[in-house]
Amino acid sequence: MLAGRRLPSDVPSLRQGTTWRGRIPCQLLSQTARQRTRYNQPHSTCRVATVESYAETDVAINQFPGPSPGSFLPDKRSFREEHRIRGYEVSPDQRATVVTVANLLQEVAGNHAVGLWGRTDEGFASLPGMNKTVVFVMTRLQIRMYQYPKWGDIVGVETYYTEEGRLAFRRDWKITDASTGAELGAATSTWVTINMDTRRLAKIPDTLRRRFLRFAPEISLHALPVAETKKKLPEMVLPGQVARRSDMDMNGHINNVTYLAWALESVPENVYWTHELYEVELDFKAECLAGNTVEAHCNFLDDEHPLADGPDGPGSGQHLQLLHLLQKCDEGGCTELVRARTTWRGITKST
Repeated sequence: MLAGRRLPSDVPSLRQGTTWRGRIPCQLLSQTARQRTRYNQPHSTCRVATVESYAETDVAINQFPGPSPGSFLPDKRSFREEHRIRGYEVSPDQRATVVTVANLLQEVAGNHAVGLWGRTDEGFASLPGMNKTVVFVMTRLQIRMYQYPKWGDIVGVETYYTEEGRLAFRRDWKITDASTGAELGAATSTWVTINMDTRRLAKIPDTLRRRFLRFAPEISLHALPVAETKKKLPEMVLPGQVARRSDMDMNGHINNVTYLAWALESVPENVYWTHELYEVELDFKAECLAGNTVEAHCNFLDDEHPLADGPDGPGSGQHLQLLHLLQKCDEGGCTELVRARTTWRGITKST
């Protein structure tokens, strides 16, 4: 629309009238003309009249589908929740990172616990009626991604737990594309109960254990097989990472996902930009507090093992493995915090 000028002859259905913005008169177009004509002159002061008319018909996406709220499956033995991948959770290729996935798993697990036992003021996950000095602590995390969701995708995450021996429990996750149902990834973790006063393993009383397992699958389910490898790292000299207060979670300790992010900082550039992270396994050895200086070490492993099977069949393609070590050091020596193994597959043109 041209302000203060004669409209082109091909503009139909003119309606007499004048509107004012500042002191520049502008002829109004009829509804029919506004729907069929766009004149976006850079110096026009009357574009508001046409922009409002196009607001509902010319946008690319009129309404974004929303993720479904978290809820228990009918048997109450597993919990499912959907989440949208946000713009600040993706890498330059607009795909979610493994750190995003790990945070998502942690969020869904926490909501599952809140749904079971209710919300508490304490940060540590504990059963109602359990000694407050006895808490659940993650000792191992393994994430395998067959395909990373993109910015704006809605992913569904299902989680459940089961016992693993007399002193440990296992929590698994299944990650799917909410719109297609395609399997995107899976994860598993091992948890033990620790007495925070003694820093030793503690056994849950049988009565509480039975109450806890009422909501576990009747048949032990495993999203991924247990695969744990520990190999000695050569000596390396790398700059340390100082643990910050912002890295602490509601428990007052460094968040498990932060360890994962630190470990990935040591990945060589030629691997990071030419490969995609397929799987990560972490063993948590000790705790870290704000102010500790953490060293990240990384070493290549021999390609002795084939890529694990995915939902579409046996794994294939070029891949490599890295071994990671996080440790905190002071005058008294170094303490191993986390040992991790990452598996990377080569990026193809179709990825």
